[in-house]
Amino acid sequence: MTTRSPASNAVVFLVFPWDHEGMDGDDDLLRTGEVARLLGVSRQHVVDLCDRGDLPAVRTGVHRRISRREVALLAAAGSGGLTREQERSLWLHQGLLGVLLAEPDRGLATARDNLDRWRTVHRPGGATLGYFDAWERILDAGLDEVVATLVSRTPVACELRQNSPFAGLLPDSTRIALLAAFVRHWDLDHEQADRGRAS
Repeated sequence: MTTRSPASNAVVFLVFPWDHEGMDGDDDLLRTGEVARLLGVSRQHVVDLCDRGDLPAVRTGVHRRISRREVALLAAAGSGGLTREQERSLWLHQGLLGVLLAEPDRGLATARDNLDRWRTVHRPGGATLGYFDAWERILDAGLDEVVATLVSRTPVACELRQNSPFAGLLPDSTRIALLAAFVRHWDLDHEQADRGRAS
């Protein structure tokens, strides 16, 4: 809000302080939808990141607000710009490739069955159905397109893997072994990166 002094015609800015609860006052606070556009993901994914503590946020009433600085840090985090969660999902899907390539008909049929079943439990018009549609187009395009999506580091592929129709294809024992291997890989990778930055 500005007020003009009739005598000097000067501009006076009235500044109202916000309580950012520990965030730097110079940071812009973004809405979840704005963060989703910047990261190339869905708004719900941003909400999930906030709820898990992967993306610090403050509450203004019922709404979340996220520091632009935190968004930049998240975008640059992880190997190749991926977050830990995205790297974990990529790792699992890379591990899935052996099963899928050994039995492509069974793998693709499992994905289609999952999509058909999930459509019956998600509300029409919801954002999740958009991912199901995208996966159906990928499945229709053939195995090469599926493989490319499973190993791609693009924001779209990362988001699609968070809504992967290949649930249940990996045996539990293989999935547990892959997750354990990922934890070792992630810790070692980031320990070496931290040492490199410190030197």
